[in-house]
Amino acid sequence: MIIKNEEKYLEKCLLSVSDLVDEIVIVDTGSTDNTLDIIRKYPDVFIHHYQWNNNFASARNYAIDKCSGDYILVLDADEHITEGSRKVLEEIVNKQQIGKLKQVNMFEKDGIIFSSSIYISRFFPKSVRYNGAIHEQLDSNLPRVEMGITVTHYGYLNKGKNTRNIPLLLKELSKNPDDSYYHYQLGKEYRILKDFSKASISLKKSYQLISERDPFYNQVILELLQIGKELVDKETISVIHENEQKLNNITDFHFYKGLFYLNYCLKHLNEAIPLLPKIEESFTACLEISKKKHIEYLSGTGSFLALYNLGVYHEAIGSMVKAKRFYMESARLGYEPANKRLAAI
Repeated sequence: MIIKNEEKYLEKCLLSVSDLVDEIVIVDTGSTDNTLDIIRKYPDVFIHHYQWNNNFASARNYAIDKCSGDYILVLDADEHITEGSRKVLEEIVNKQQIGKLKQVNMFEKDGIIFSSSIYISRFFPKSVRYNGAIHEQLDSNLPRVEMGITVTHYGYLNKGKNTRNIPLLLKELSKNPDDSYYHYQLGKEYRILKDFSKASISLKKSYQLISERDPFYNQVILELLQIGKELVDKETISVIHENEQKLNNITDFHFYKGLFYLNYCLKHLNEAIPLLPKIEESFTACLEISKKKHIEYLSGTGSFLALYNLGVYHEAIGSMVKAKRFYMESARLGYEPANKRLAAI
């Protein structure tokens, strides 16, 4: 791990991983809270210090150099392992692969805690190194496979990281202006800050430059749909049409598509009649797809969130019996806003 001021979550992380690995190596980049005192409680943890230079890859590689093992598992201090065993790691080592763990990200919106998940490469031979000053990536052609390790990540609850990340991304883009990955990450940072106009510019640039083979292609499209919903941007309709088949098995695609059409119809009433069916079709597709093999990034897009928004749609068009039924189904799955709508109507 590389860390700085991680007293809130660090101990939980250490306890979750101690039985899986042979050694724990931490590189501190300038902690001023109780982080170092927490580490001293664990005599088997190796602590090193690194002068922060605004380059995450450099710090990661320094940490790798300090490890003695043949394979490296990378965690952040605001993560902890919730599922997995040493056997899973040993299988990756035996096949000389790079293991992708499932990262479940917790975030807050409108006072509600949500979770989304994504697979990221975190277990690899010691010879592999990172590149990239921000949102660093492994530089390797080894096969990457999903492995049975899950971590819960609380980093997106810390809103202060946006002000740190954006300058670093802008600096990298000044050196690599055609890097679609950095444009995507910058757009996402602006979207989190609700600067939707800047987010739109960055994400559209990423979309112009991206290849369908890029591992973050799906995320770019989903970000574009979210921004399109906020700005009620008609260009989003083209993005939807271009990706209907490519992202057809992803519940999030249909969910954000439904939200976009809902907002678009509310703002453009003169165009709404032919588009209205697309709202119900999109959220219904979420539920249908969730019954088959599918991908779901944001938890609930194939269940309680889709049901809730079907309720919103039917309430908006005056179909109150159906609205109540969908709100009740969403509420039964634990989605509290559905209970509030039921109480209101």
